[in-house]
Amino acid sequence: MAFPSLEMRELRAFVAVAEELSFVGAAKRLNVAQPALSRTISLLEAKLGVQLLDRTTRSTHITLAGKVFLAEAHHTLAQMKRAVQLTQEAEIGLTGELRVGYMDFAIHGPMLPILAEFKRTHPLVKVSLKRQRSDTQSTDLNANRIDVGFAVRHRFQRNIEVMPFTQEPLVAVMSRHHRLAEQERISLSDLAEEPFVMGDREGWELYLPTVEAFCASVGFAPWIALEAQDGATIFSMVAAGLGVTLYPSCVRNAGLPKLVIKEFVEASPLVETFVLTRQAGYSCVTGKMVTYLQHLLSVS
Repeated sequence: MAFPSLEMRELRAFVAVAEELSFVGAAKRLNVAQPALSRTISLLEAKLGVQLLDRTTRSTHITLAGKVFLAEAHHTLAQMKRAVQLTQEAEIGLTGELRVGYMDFAIHGPMLPILAEFKRTHPLVKVSLKRQRSDTQSTDLNANRIDVGFAVRHRFQRNIEVMPFTQEPLVAVMSRHHRLAEQERISLSDLAEEPFVMGDREGWELYLPTVEAFCASVGFAPWIALEAQDGATIFSMVAAGLGVTLYPSCVRNAGLPKLVIKEFVEASPLVETFVLTRQAGYSCVTGKMVTYLQHLLSVS
């Protein structure tokens, strides 16, 4: 069966006649001449090969086939209206998708409140989160696989815009039953004989040297007894008493009742995080997010 080529004006004409049950009323509604409207309906019926309307000089009635076509015409017109609306909204950044790459520290820092506020002002934008290494974020930005990244310092690739985001000191995280849990602050050397629970070398390669250098500054190498891929697992193992960990102070935002967080008496190194975007060639939605981030970072 050949599929006829239909025009939107033909659908609108039929819907008007079917709803008005009057060619005179439909012509007035559409602001067209009645003879032209009659020709449009006749051409539509000829294309479809069915009679949509029973019409006499005194009345117009919709046929069974016409009722089926009316329902589908309503749906098609609504879909077209929605397509136009979404396309126009995407052009000005009101709809679309924002693909965000992030590393572990970002999830406990200001990233989520920022995304929540962005969603509040852009409720139709879909935000997709992808946990990944910081250097992978640079690669994925250049390959247009993500739109924004939250990363630690690494060898930033060309064509990547880098905005300083946070600076947070390292703190110790331990079980609330740990022998040092009651102390207000601790010395890093107090942990020299403790088992450490850290991120695995493959995923946390950019962060582990900071911990190792800090420990070396007081004369020991950390005994990494357990490794995990993500902070949530690390914290669960620490809460179970399997060791301690060092983490940026954003861990305070994680809401971990079974853990305690201790500052060091020593000057703790700062862990820097950055917002990454492409320098150009991003979507209107991404542009809205970049502008929002630039404003936040300029006033913070």
